[in-house]
Amino acid sequence: MRKIPLLAFAALTLAASAQNRLPPGVDGSANAPAMATRAVSQYLDLERSLAAALQERRRDAVQAMLDADFELRSAESLDAVNGADWLASQMRPGAAAMRVRDLAVRDFGDVAVVSFFLDATAPGAPRSTLYVVDVWRQAEHKLAVRYVSQPAHALQAPSRPRGRE
Repeated sequence: MRKIPLLAFAALTLAASAQNRLPPGVDGSANAPAMATRAVSQYLDLERSLAAALQERRRDAVQAMLDADFELRSAESLDAVNGADWLASQMRPGAAAMRVRDLAVRDFGDVAVVSFFLDATAPGAPRSTLYVVDVWRQAEHKLAVRYVSQPAHALQAPSRPRGRE
């Protein structure tokens, strides 16, 4: 009779230690690069599409991704910027090329909160990095709010893949 509880304890201990290990490809090791989750892949595609549409000045494509009451909030201003004003400021010629990296997603039902670093490189200017938090309405794939801040010390991109590009 004592063997059954001891055997059950040993099995639970083995199962618990196995759960602490990361699945293959998630640790970012050189022989097994990290894989992005489905949500990260989905929103990385959306954020890259938005950045590309802004870069190429495709107003209709950007407007299709914005919620009707979209607003931008920044650490540089107390006032929110509405979608039309933000879009006008982004549609100027010679806009910087943007690269989305280190993206993370938190899912809250119909709302997804997406945070990432946005590296902007303009010709003849030093690279600048913004920390962006976007709030997406998931059912419609519409960007409702963007919060932007410029970090005092931007983190460099990791040297090896982490599944969040």
